[in-house]
Amino acid sequence: MSSVHKWDDNRVFKESCSLAKQYRVDLCAVGDFSYRRVQGVDVFGLPDLKKRYYRPVNWFRLFRHAINAQACVYHFHDPELIPLGLILKLFGRKVIYDVHEDYFDAILHKYWLPKPVRRTIAVVFNALEKMCSKFFDAIIFAEITYSDSFQGTNNLKTNILNYPLLTTHYEPVDKKNGQCINLIYCGGISAIRGAEQIIAAIALLVREGINVHLFLVGPFLPPAYEASIKQQITNHRLQKHVTVTGRISPSELYHYYRQADIGLALLHPVENYLKSQATKLFEYMATGIPIVASDFPRWQALLQDVGAGLTANPFEPEEIAAEIKRLINDPQLRLYMGRNGKRAYVERFNWNSEEIKLLSLYESLLREENRA
Repeated sequence: MSSVHKWDDNRVFKESCSLAKQYRVDLCAVGDFSYRRVQGVDVFGLPDLKKRYYRPVNWFRLFRHAINAQACVYHFHDPELIPLGLILKLFGRKVIYDVHEDYFDAILHKYWLPKPVRRTIAVVFNALEKMCSKFFDAIIFAEITYSDSFQGTNNLKTNILNYPLLTTHYEPVDKKNGQCINLIYCGGISAIRGAEQIIAAIALLVREGINVHLFLVGPFLPPAYEASIKQQITNHRLQKHVTVTGRISPSELYHYYRQADIGLALLHPVENYLKSQATKLFEYMATGIPIVASDFPRWQALLQDVGAGLTANPFEPEEIAAEIKRLINDPQLRLYMGRNGKRAYVERFNWNSEEIKLLSLYESLLREENRA
């Protein structure tokens, strides 16, 4: 269940498909339809309510469907659904809470909350989240570090990392000198995700006469931020060097990955990002392209271990541009790092191992149900 994520969300739908290999699965999430069956999953669409204060309407829809489903396990993905999870526990149901983020830090950077009250809201939410989570049967963490703040509870806990599906992807192209090098950033586009510094770095490369093109793929956060970025693109005269796609479907995403030569992940060092290893890093590895990423200690250690990319200070466009230029000027290094990343993805960082953990968790919960 999710009242926030779209039904084909990378993590939500991937988990649903894995579970559908052994169980009947109803997925209730945001979608522009009432019902469809996809890859063995019965998907029930919820209206995409643009205003947050309308979301309780979808909570009631989820509750109604949950009660009618008479399911063995209820698995929710949004902290705003914690009250629904507690109600289902009162009905004697098995409930799983899937923790996608460090919500304390995430709240501190929610653009739609007034800055003066963010910390107070974060502190109160953090206390309530930890207290309520004790009543759930299991908690899933999208990052290893998220479990640190959930100590002292007796429920099942497991880390199920958001690695990409193990599928066939495209090998990087060995481009000749002078050919256009395509860069890609995939994910939410916002100030703390380094959008402005990326644009400034591209402007520096273009001024040097380097033939580059950037694909900015994903939604703007907040939506009004799009105007600011497009103005920056215009100010730097980069209209021919930047493509802004907006939100696209997962199937469309690989159209851009097929064209990409270098993946960018220049997020700012807020606590939520410092604790996590962004899914986009592993998607870039899966696609076989080298990476230029923020110089966070965990990210540096990962990329050095794999040999899949370079790091830079995300606040310094000159440093970002220099690392991109290094890859552009050394085609063999690009191919070497891209192939290293792809090998690591195939051997270590793919969904197969996480699917096993997910199914094992469900088996444990259902064994308890049968014993009861």
